Amino acid sequence: MRIGFMMGYDKERMEFAKKVGFGSAELQAGAGSPFFPGNPDWEAKADEVKAAFAEMDIRISCIAAFYMNHMDPQQEENGKRTVHGAIQLAERMDVPIVAGFAGRIPNTPLEQSLPKFKEIWGEHAKFAEAHGVKIAFENCPMGPYHLPASGINVMCTPAMWEFCFNEVPSSSLGLEWDPSHLICMFIDPIVSLRKFGDKVHHVHAKDAHVNHDLLAQYGIWYPGVIEHCHIGLGDTDWRLAVKELRRHGYKGDLNIEGWHDSVYRNQQGTPKGEDEGLIISYRYLSMCVAQDGIDV
Repeated sequence: MRIGFMMGYDKERMEFAKKVGFGSAELQAGAGSPFFPGNPDWEAKADEVKAAFAEMDIRISCIAAFYMNHMDPQQEENGKRTVHGAIQLAERMDVPIVAGFAGRIPNTPLEQSLPKFKEIWGEHAKFAEAHGVKIAFENCPMGPYHLPASGINVMCTPAMWEFCFNEVPSSSLGLEWDPSHLICMFIDPIVSLRKFGDKVHHVHAKDAHVNHDLLAQYGIWYPGVIEHCHIGLGDTDWRLAVKELRRHGYKGDLNIEGWHDSVYRNQQGTPKGEDEGLIISYRYLSMCVAQDGIDV
């Protein structure tokens, strides 16, 4: 198990990662990436990207590609091309996982998206199986105040995880587990792992903190009541999370998604704010993980 963070193909970010000690990356890619399928000479360019990460001993654990609403008719065809392209890219680069959202029929109860989920992701699951790649759904609701209302991702609650996996019972489909979104809905992340740990294909190392003084005064529909943050600054017990992941046989990496932190982010006056947050997260997670390369 290695610690990494989300990044594009950027030599400067790779050098920063290596300097800090990160050994993993979740590679952000899409149609605009020169090495993405459909672009000229994409295979050769993908090979170059793979070699560049390998040279720095940074493992690409996942390709982040399809964070869109696949059930919006205007995005459905583009979503299909992006999912298939991400799977082909992962196969080419020997990356085991691709990740993104599942989509949702907007402004309807979550359960009403199940037939469309079965239609879209049943097909994608077969394509992924044929190419030896797994699909991981991030559990972000994408609704206001971090809640499911008006969101675009049906795979946002444990109940919907169960319903969706029952609709498409494929081992290629799983979770890009992110406890920050569970904290925002007052769901215990460790309890969720006890039931769904076997379905975790990839982990977003991100956290959230509930400001109980604001909650008591304003309730959940108020800015700042719940804020996303770097690891070590939130409410998830990552020691127990890593242990529970191990209990369920998780052999993947922990990749930090850090730019949501309200303080440790790149903003005016703090140009290296996100880097500072990444270092904090790395040091915290290092206490929880025996990284690859260390004999235990």
